[in-house]
Amino acid sequence: MNPYRTFFTILIICIFTGITGLSKAQEVLSPRELLELRAAGGLRINPAGTEIIYSVSTPRGPNEEPGGVRISWFRMDLADMDPLPLFPDSAGVSGIRYNPSGSHIGFLFSGGFGPRQVWIREVSGGKITRLTSAPAGVSSFRWHPEGHAIAYLAQTPENDREKELRDRGYDFIFYEENLKNNNLHLAQYDENWNPTGDKQLTGDVNVWDFEFNSQGTQIAASISPKNLVDQRYMFRHIYLIDPASGERTRISANEGKLGNYAFSPDGTRLAYTASLNLNDHAVSQAYVAELSTGKVVNLTPGDLRGHISWVDWKDNKHLLYYSEEGVYPKLCLVPAKGGKRNVLLDASESGIVFSTPGFTGDFRRFVFTGSTPWDRINIYSWDGKGELQVLTDLNPVLKERSLGRQEVIRYRARDGQEIEGLLIHPVGYREGMSYPLVVYVHGGPESHHSNEWLSRYSTPGQVMAGKGYLVLYLNYRASTGYGVDFGMEGFMDPAGKEFDDI
Repeated sequence: MNPYRTFFTILIICIFTGITGLSKAQEVLSPRELLELRAAGGLRINPAGTEIIYSVSTPRGPNEEPGGVRISWFRMDLADMDPLPLFPDSAGVSGIRYNPSGSHIGFLFSGGFGPRQVWIREVSGGKITRLTSAPAGVSSFRWHPEGHAIAYLAQTPENDREKELRDRGYDFIFYEENLKNNNLHLAQYDENWNPTGDKQLTGDVNVWDFEFNSQGTQIAASISPKNLVDQRYMFRHIYLIDPASGERTRISANEGKLGNYAFSPDGTRLAYTASLNLNDHAVSQAYVAELSTGKVVNLTPGDLRGHISWVDWKDNKHLLYYSEEGVYPKLCLVPAKGGKRNVLLDASESGIVFSTPGFTGDFRRFVFTGSTPWDRINIYSWDGKGELQVLTDLNPVLKERSLGRQEVIRYRARDGQEIEGLLIHPVGYREGMSYPLVVYVHGGPESHHSNEWLSRYSTPGQVMAGKGYLVLYLNYRASTGYGVDFGMEGFMDPAGKEFDDI
């Protein structure tokens, strides 16, 4: 036996035993438990604000067939907060939306009959009815405000020549050369949901997403010339489409990245998020466009050390936006004509890193998904004044485990720039002792870490903390969440200051 190999084997065992022995007497989070954690998503609130629909995703086990997470759908009355299953777990339903009256839900479902189509059902249950028959399936849809019509996106189907070639074995794929455009359709129905018309509104461009105005007289859609990844990132613009004629007019003035958009309640303006300029590496600004004149105003505070990633309207005079500022998001209200913002909700005060909200028309009920350093993603409700109320408890095992303390840290880089990050301490941490350090570096760099639950399959921070490691998540230069100037620190300097910070 090689004596040197024996010595180093014993040394490694002793070191590892010493590290894990710090928390051996405590129940820590195991790798298997981490991989079994569930998460809430797909959240919708009905127009009356009395109930919600949401999904719960559960990872597949190690002995299951390969595939994505399992999705279960629930309906919850906000008075008794008792969740009820909405569909069987194996149904494969997605994209659920309440209709304008809240009496029915529409959803995407294949039903074993080919590609996904739009189906409808009463919220309380009963028979489901198929609304579309798109040959290549439907990727998304929206209800017309009047209720008995929908707009939907469907890919251009194969033509006869393509079908013939495929049947003869010529079914090879040229990467990003034979992608089909997603086309916008408008379908109408009678009161019994029998189809009365289906009109294709686009065909020469690719439509990525769209929204109706409240009057149903216009559709805003983000459009690029082709269905390519780079086109989605950099060449999308918002167009207004007349549902009656299909005529479209460009409305957004963005260069580069584009985020979400929303009509004002009276339909006269459109708010949207986008980058500041062509070189801005992320969506960061809130804009409002006057639809009658085409005038666009940027409502982003000039000194904002963060990124605005989502907008909507409280009413015709006030814009609601979600900004990611350091390791905490904020929900803010600003006059649509410009002015000082009012911070409605600050995650640094609540301790809950919340998502963009769903809310009622009277602005009195909000629902979010939310996460904390000690809990993964649950559903929260808020009345606009008090504290957030948690509605679900999807991972009770986390209350029974000893977790490493997670704290916000700041330090100076080599050139004096302040860098922020999140540090998880080892379970059983003792001041003055030395511990091994694991550094997880987020990708992009067009992203950042928030002070929420950080442990996942690829970055199992709390599992490592249970084994005696310090675990560090850094928002190095060029991360989002710290303003455009901070993000531009990496421009034309790949692996420069970013690496210095780490």
